[in-house]
Amino acid sequence: MPYSIKSSYQRAILSLYMLGIASLSQATDIDDLQFHGFFSQAYILSDGNNFYGDSQHGSTDYMEAAINSTWRVTPALNFAGQILSRDAGNTDNGDLKIDFLFADIKAVENDMSGLGFRLGRVRNAFGFYNDTRDVIFTRPSILMPQAVYFEGNGLRELLFSADGAQLYSYWDADENSTALTLTMGRSKSLSADVIKNIFGQSSFIIHKGELRNPIFAQIQHSRNGGDSKFAISMLNVNLAMESTIAALGELSLDANGYVLSAQKNLAMWTFTSEYSLITAEYKTGPSTQIQDIEAAYVQAQYRMTPNITLTGRYEMSVLDRDHRSETDSHNLLFGVRWTPAANWIVDADIYGIRGVSGIPGIDNLDNLPLAERTEIFAVMVGYRF
Repeated sequence: MPYSIKSSYQRAILSLYMLGIASLSQATDIDDLQFHGFFSQAYILSDGNNFYGDSQHGSTDYMEAAINSTWRVTPALNFAGQILSRDAGNTDNGDLKIDFLFADIKAVENDMSGLGFRLGRVRNAFGFYNDTRDVIFTRPSILMPQAVYFEGNGLRELLFSADGAQLYSYWDADENSTALTLTMGRSKSLSADVIKNIFGQSSFIIHKGELRNPIFAQIQHSRNGGDSKFAISMLNVNLAMESTIAALGELSLDANGYVLSAQKNLAMWTFTSEYSLITAEYKTGPSTQIQDIEAAYVQAQYRMTPNITLTGRYEMSVLDRDHRSETDSHNLLFGVRWTPAANWIVDADIYGIRGVSGIPGIDNLDNLPLAERTEIFAVMVGYRF
């Protein structure tokens, strides 16, 4: 989106708030109440299609800033929350929002296992990176692996967190650990941003929409102190929408699927691969369309020095397995990460995209039809406290 007085004002207010919280957190001796935060700003230059703003002419419309807090009331009761401002071209508008806010109740805990519940707006365990995708320090690159996490489609709001209850448990044995997370979400209205990202130019036909009782589940197993990790994640998401066109009636989208994840950590290398298969069923009045969306990526990270990491990734996605050659996309990434200090990070990435899967349609309304080839150069600087 064009750089506006509103967005610059929000960034200034949040930056001042972050400085105030940082000073407070350094001045207080209360260990049970902690404040942290982060700010990251990117510059994106692309050829072919726009990605987060008018990137074909250079865009700074990718910014993330947040304040988060944890409060340990008792050994069995904790509270956690985060206020976020995220600007990502036309897919996110930079408004302040509650990213997550929940109470964590530990029902059972001993040296080898634990069981607990989280109530509120909880982060969803989905793949290796979804529940930490908000912070550049915990992502593998500036842009998330599009093939699995739908980075450019503007669906972060649907995937990252859910309002409801979350059950979690873990079991430790020698050097191995297994964890279970199950989220049962409650229904809530869809924001105008989500409707716009899903339907693009056709969003005017949607009067209102609702996310109905989403379910996320994950089992993750770690071996030998974390040098090998495996996970299977599942989701069930239903969107119900009312059209402004009476003849269309109610529209719905049901998405069900899973992600298989594996990671190997060595002294200087980390290898990660994830595969997802999601079945999407679209209903428009009496008409029904079913698509199997298949995606995968392989990624290698090399820690050249304690402060410099190189990342390479290949991604493949198919929007409809019945029309594989017509709907496939392929992405290549090469990135360099520099961490000059524990609280600073600088990422520089080059992306080569063949296909249109993941290209933000809402950023290219004046650039149709979408180009089949997109090259992206991105730099992001991040700070945390």
